Amino acid sequence: MNRVLPASSLLYAVALPPLVILGLFFVVPLCYLLFVSFMTNSGTSLFDLEPTLINYAEIFTDSFYLLIIRRTLLSTAIVLILCLLIGYPVAFYAARLSARGRMIMLMVMMVPLMVSNVVRAYGWVAILGRRGLVSSSLTGVGLIERPVQYLYSFEAVTLGLLTILLPFMIVSLTNSLTTIDTRYTEAAYSLGASPWRAFLRVTLPLSSPGIASGLMLVTFLTLSAYVTIALLGGPRYKLLVSLVFDSVTTFRWPRAAALSFALLIIALIIAVIIQLVVRPNRVQGKG
Repeated sequence: MNRVLPASSLLYAVALPPLVILGLFFVVPLCYLLFVSFMTNSGTSLFDLEPTLINYAEIFTDSFYLLIIRRTLLSTAIVLILCLLIGYPVAFYAARLSARGRMIMLMVMMVPLMVSNVVRAYGWVAILGRRGLVSSSLTGVGLIERPVQYLYSFEAVTLGLLTILLPFMIVSLTNSLTTIDTRYTEAAYSLGASPWRAFLRVTLPLSSPGIASGLMLVTFLTLSAYVTIALLGGPRYKLLVSLVFDSVTTFRWPRAAALSFALLIIALIIAVIIQLVVRPNRVQGKG
């Protein structure tokens, strides 16, 4: 006689394979990387089995590393603010289109994501370089006397990251705004609220899950966007992810591991701050 499996057993059977894969290919390597970060750098092998805290101590006490951390935080903050300020009005407009119009608009915004980040970064190199489109155009009309290099600066890195990450923010916000029942706004109008007040007291709080998810997604992608930072920032404008790559290429594996975990800690702290400030759980009545 066939026996029906309990729901809990079926749940475990379905969840076990992905959990095993996650443990083997993510948790175990992450633990090993954490172990390596506490070892000593070696010139002849991957690392020396000599436990030390100097890798972390230098990151959070050395003035050079502190400068890179501040620069990383500033760049991330600027990209987050610009993505939110530019993306929210676009998402607000998209959410009020018909389903067909919204799909077409989002598909058009997704087209740049089909191109590699390397190609898009090199596109900005061609635009912002000393002999690029911007410099040549300004020289041609007489606004500047000689070509100017606009690459390898904070502005170039911020612009490159913004154009790459803005679609992620718009899609996240659009999905959140689309799910808001228009009857809430209509009720606010019927109670005498102005359009601006209805937006601040109804639409904006109800879209907080999309704001939080968009900000977190942009944060994680910004902190790990090595290619764009390397091509547009060059050797003059390095962020924390650049130091990870530099440590790997110079075979300082423990230092690279420690920098990676410092980057992870910063990402988690920013994620917690976003959750505390935006409070997306308010929509479900939990915040």
